Amino acid sequence: MAMSNETMNLTEKDNSNFFIRFVKYFLPWRGDGKGEIVRKIIFMFSIFLFAVSLNQLKDFLQADEEDKSYIQEVVDTYEPDFNEDVDYTKETGGDVDIASPESAEKNREVQEWAKKLLKRNEDVVGWIKIPGFKNSSGDEYINFPVLQGSDNNYYLYKNLDKEYYESGSIYADAWATIDKDGQSDNITIFGHHMRYVGTSFTHLAEYKKGVDFLKQYPVIEFNTIYDNNCKYVIVSCFVANIYENQDDGNVFVYNGYRYFDDGEYSFDGWYDEITKRSWYSNDIECSADDKYITLSTCSNETSDLRWVIVAKKMTADDNLDHIIESYKDKDNKDIYFPKCWRNVYGNTKKDFGWAY
Repeated sequence: MAMSNETMNLTEKDNSNFFIRFVKYFLPWRGDGKGEIVRKIIFMFSIFLFAVSLNQLKDFLQADEEDKSYIQEVVDTYEPDFNEDVDYTKETGGDVDIASPESAEKNREVQEWAKKLLKRNEDVVGWIKIPGFKNSSGDEYINFPVLQGSDNNYYLYKNLDKEYYESGSIYADAWATIDKDGQSDNITIFGHHMRYVGTSFTHLAEYKKGVDFLKQYPVIEFNTIYDNNCKYVIVSCFVANIYENQDDGNVFVYNGYRYFDDGEYSFDGWYDEITKRSWYSNDIECSADDKYITLSTCSNETSDLRWVIVAKKMTADDNLDHIIESYKDKDNKDIYFPKCWRNVYGNTKKDFGWAY
């Protein structure tokens, strides 16, 4: 009797084809209970989501590589050689001191390096590069043509050929002046922070590392299509909020300072703001008569902030060695941070790496 009871509880061995047993284990089958059917449906849905995600990841990574190879093709084809001498006497018929800002402003012609680029896109207004700041392949991280659209959204997700491009272009403020008669006192240049992809202005975040990094790469080369050999030295690096509710109603509209005046956009007011917010101090002499560029990209530590780098066009009076020596890390207490930053980190600098 005992043996009979034991054998009654044994499950009949399934001698069916292995493939059929495999399918029956994962797919709803006649005779399955409600719980088993639910389990199998959830499992199938999970497999479907995994496959979709895997395919999207593949497409995403492929797009990243396409972005990188696209910009490298542009650099390989069009990167200017700014070491070439410019002979302004061809245009003026006389001797001109090309080191003089006044003479350069009066004799602005489209440079040879820019003419090929303009054939590809008439919106090209310059080229920007941080010399020596390279990846493992020996290519500069920041080395791009600069475009200027009809507004500040046009090139947000478009490339040099005006096609959709996730990394977007590097582009100048649409309302800044860049023409043969001169340029704005301050030109804001925008670029995406693309995190781990590393394209566009992503690597500007490395200036959060500390003063030693700044001392290593203090110079930005920015040439409009009318210029050669223009170098800008970094004056300030800071985080900025763009909405009033991020800082008790306060917003420093850094990209609004195009021409310094005595009113809303005075030089003194602008310089006070970039100085009190800067993570670093220096002995650079700045005045309203100088020319400046402001590089702007996203800062992802909290809220919707911007990481901003301001640089001054160097003149014959600027001693780079002295400037580099003068760079210092500012104490946290001496830096102005937006309230949304202070709420999370206090009045303290933070660096989570360029890919953050």
